[in-house]
Amino acid sequence: MRIPTLDKDMRPLMPTTPARARLLLKKGKARAYWNKLGIFCVILKYEVEPDNQQLALGIDPGSKFEGFSVVGTKDTVLNGMSEAPTHIKKAVEQRRNMRRARRHRKCWRRPARFNNRLRNKKSLPPSTHARWNAKLRILKQLLKILPITDVVV
Repeated sequence: MRIPTLDKDMRPLMPTTPARARLLLKKGKARAYWNKLGIFCVILKYEVEPDNQQLALGIDPGSKFEGFSVVGTKDTVLNGMSEAPTHIKKAVEQRRNMRRARRHRKCWRRPARFNNRLRNKKSLPPSTHARWNAKLRILKQLLKILPITDVVV
């Protein structure tokens, strides 16, 4: 495994080995940084010219867990796993029940409006939409710390 490295301006560089990252931190040439995903990174305190190779991110979608792997030409940079969002179906059902209860609670009954439904339009189910948005959020965070060139699902 490799340690993601950022330059002075927070641009991603090629990941470094753990031994080299420890040495940079010990000499005071770098500082530690954790991103929103909890991944440890190293930020260099001096100017470096980027010499990035190609890195590919592979996403393995699943119903309960999703796997992420960043691979270079020589070795694996990062492996990770996240839990897929599963609470969406219950939330949509609860929202519908609350709306129906509000509609009947008033002394006047507001009829359901059927002219604003997506009858002839293609729509994505909310649970699928949430799962793909979760993948995109993780991808955006990884793009901030790694020079990823290709993404494969």
